[in-house]
Amino acid sequence: MIAFLHTSDIHIERFEQLARKFDEAVKIKHFVHEELLDYALREGATDNQGFASAVQSIKEERPELIICTCSTYGEVCDQRNDIERIDQPVVEYLVSRYNKIGLAYTANSTKQVSHDLIVKTAQEQNREVVIVDCDCSSAWVHYESNDLDQYAKVITERLKTYAAEVDVIFLAQASMEHAKSYLADFSKDIYASPEFGVKSYLSRS
Repeated sequence: MIAFLHTSDIHIERFEQLARKFDEAVKIKHFVHEELLDYALREGATDNQGFASAVQSIKEERPELIICTCSTYGEVCDQRNDIERIDQPVVEYLVSRYNKIGLAYTANSTKQVSHDLIVKTAQEQNREVVIVDCDCSSAWVHYESNDLDQYAKVITERLKTYAAEVDVIFLAQASMEHAKSYLADFSKDIYASPEFGVKSYLSRS
């Protein structure tokens, strides 16, 4: 069984579809802990104890694999050996292929975590990369009000202002993936973590 740890129930359908895309027979279970992201946004730090408790409750279901879909808790995942972070595979790919990576984020709690992942991955690959912060935080209010179309549209407009500065755009949060549907004519490549991550981890399991 594959277990997904989400911080919003909006991710359940998308990750269910992705897992079925790559393995129709795989057993899947979703666990939602919105309080973890709420804490991080409120306190400016991750709730490590709350995260550990959430993982422990998931492990009682005896999954073969646990994947955290919240990038804010990526570094907390790195400190453990029993849960994978959804953004690791796509960052490994981007660092190996691009020099100027646009780091797009809407939640400020994600910015430094994703930045550090790119830096660490570049060091591991012995690559020099330039990270361009693409601040899309003005869209976050629409995510909070569950207006996901407007959320994606504001992200889209913000990203257009950074196109000349980057070789590629990395949508650092799984929730940002929908913006790609409004960027078909965008001049640079755009990548998000969900499909890359699910495909990579299911191929290993």
